[in-house]
Amino acid sequence: MNITILGHVCIDENVSEHVSYTSAGSPAMFMAKIFGQLPDTKTRIIAPYGNDFVRYLKNISIYPSKPLQEKTLSYRNTFHKSTRTQKAMNREHAELLPITDELREIIHGSDIIFLAPLTPDYSIQYVHLLMQSVRSDALKILLPQGYYKSFDSNCNVHQREFKEAEDLLPLFDFIIASEFDHFVIEEYAKKWAQIIQVIVTRGDKGVHYYSKNDSLVVPVDPVKPKDIVDSVGSGDIFSAAFGYRYFETKDIKKSLEFANNIARQCLFYKADSLKITLP
Repeated sequence: MNITILGHVCIDENVSEHVSYTSAGSPAMFMAKIFGQLPDTKTRIIAPYGNDFVRYLKNISIYPSKPLQEKTLSYRNTFHKSTRTQKAMNREHAELLPITDELREIIHGSDIIFLAPLTPDYSIQYVHLLMQSVRSDALKILLPQGYYKSFDSNCNVHQREFKEAEDLLPLFDFIIASEFDHFVIEEYAKKWAQIIQVIVTRGDKGVHYYSKNDSLVVPVDPVKPKDIVDSVGSGDIFSAAFGYRYFETKDIKKSLEFANNIARQCLFYKADSLKITLP
């Protein structure tokens, strides 16, 4: 199973429930760590990065093979009582990569494609050009969190509207969003479901699936807040596990249950030492 994750990587400074640390961040990195523990997978990240990120790339395959700049996009995340505040630095180093023949070949060879940006820089035109190289039988999943971010002059992260949705959703099979992406995400989910299959993760309340003709709620066994070591990346871990199992089974319910299980396991580990056991 060849998996490609398009988007960004970043350096995270995290202050979470019971830990504080600096580490590699981004949906791409969390997903790659999970895919590395799942059988029969080969994963590659496609993202801009700098020399300061190279030390985080042990056992991670990334394109381009060498950094093109000195610095990498960086986020400072503070979590308190399920609320996150963010600052984003080095955004000028998050520029999109040139679309080369090598990049097209990587995309064309992929069984699963994730688009997981951390800023809204992945323009409609750029994504359309990338998706021209995707095989018709590939599974295509959009993680839109970057499209919900805007930034002020002090690097604080604010919410914006996902104004690219109408043009981008038809290019994908699934969109996986979090209830924290937008305060009325469920309303958007019902609207999007007329175009694409939609999954909304809702933390300890489980996950809600929507399609044009169906909806499904899959609960999760909640973890007490005092027992959570680190929740950073749990939504990204869910997305990786869902894509993996759905590609194998094409069964929505089983895939959502599998993803819930894997994401729950990771709550008991620091983000840089994730471990999973296949259910």
